[in-house]
Amino acid sequence: MSDDTDADEDAPEDGSETFQRELATARTLLAEETDLTAFHVGVVHGDQVNSTAARRSEGEQAGLETLALLASHLRTVADEAGVDYETVAADAARLAGQVEELPTDAEDVDDA
Repeated sequence: MSDDTDADEDAPEDGSETFQRELATARTLLAEETDLTAFHVGVVHGDQVNSTAARRSEGEQAGLETLALLASHLRTVADEAGVDYETVAADAARLAGQVEELPTDAEDVDDA
């Protein structure tokens, strides 16, 4: 991983630069934090969606960590959209029922 992920101070702020900084932060957390107990990664590439999660815990603790990750994502989405958490949670629950209908790149992973 390169250390040159900081955006040029004179460059205009755009989604690409923000994304690169956030990606670098996520990579650093995964590489350097040995006490992480769970993580979730979601990727949208064009019209393809894929995600994965991993936990070190088992049983009830794993379930609680998974719910904490979901709650964190819901809060982030709600904050960025400027809507309340309950609206985002309801929309996410409706979408979860359709997720099998969304295109994913899981077939590509299986073929590799």
